[in-house]
Amino acid sequence: MNLMIVESPNKIKKLNSILGDGWKVTASVGHIRDLPRKSLGVDTDRFELDYEYIPSATVNGRKYSGGAERLAKIKKEMLNANMIYIATDPDREGEAIAWHLKECLALNEDDYLRITFDSITDKAIKESIANARKIDYSLVHAQEARRALDRCYGYMVSPLLSNLLGMSLSAGRVQSPAVRLVVDREQQISNFKKTNHFGAKVSFDDGIWSAEWNTKPYLTEDSDYILDEDLAQKAAECREFRISNSENKTTKKSPPSPFSTSLLLQAASVKLKLDPEVTANLAQKLFEQGHITYIRTDSVNFSDESLAEIRSF
Repeated sequence: MNLMIVESPNKIKKLNSILGDGWKVTASVGHIRDLPRKSLGVDTDRFELDYEYIPSATVNGRKYSGGAERLAKIKKEMLNANMIYIATDPDREGEAIAWHLKECLALNEDDYLRITFDSITDKAIKESIANARKIDYSLVHAQEARRALDRCYGYMVSPLLSNLLGMSLSAGRVQSPAVRLVVDREQQISNFKKTNHFGAKVSFDDGIWSAEWNTKPYLTEDSDYILDEDLAQKAAECREFRISNSENKTTKKSPPSPFSTSLLLQAASVKLKLDPEVTANLAQKLFEQGHITYIRTDSVNFSDESLAEIRSF
């Protein structure tokens, strides 16, 4: 028997229907280890991370198993397994979860294979198994660096910021650079000096088509715009025109590209008034049921299989 470990238990039913006999699918339910909750957990001299199992928790009366309990269930499933396929999500966080599983399950390099898929379809799953690999430690280290920076910002910069400004504030690996970009942009806006300039535009056939006054012949070396209002007024008063040249040609207009994560969240917010967290949860469920591709990557490429289906439709 082959054992496949995924992150979400919601994927199990769909994957079992695709894999069939000879396979067992189980779930880690996300991370099993993380940095300690009440201490920094990062050796700032060696930049090493101190992991511990995620503790169990009770939320709104419902108990959620801790990392050690979830790991124990996976170990039971391993007893009859010939090969372990670690199929956590296809991003650096998923790669880190795969590494944590490998370490905590005490798997040797010959005991496991790492697979990823960005859609839960028969073809995608079989191709991922055919192209199985080992854990990509560059991605694991990238996630560790990200997690360590999050923790250093939160535990080391936030108190300093709060003391300096006399109020409770938090700094973040992402939000702090974002605030800097906003401040820089606001300064550019404040320093902008507006220039009143002029142009002219004529409409034909009740606005079906129009033409703009070409101001280039009237510009000086010192100005990119027409600053002479009287000159623009004379151009606007013209009522007779001569067509000097025309051309008919076929143009191509491409449809909009598929959604990236950020555009999906924006569109759902504007069109459907959905909170980004709600949109992300709905998209995750659609992915788990095999209806859309993985939502946390910024690729907007269609698979060959999807293109064929779309064209057939």
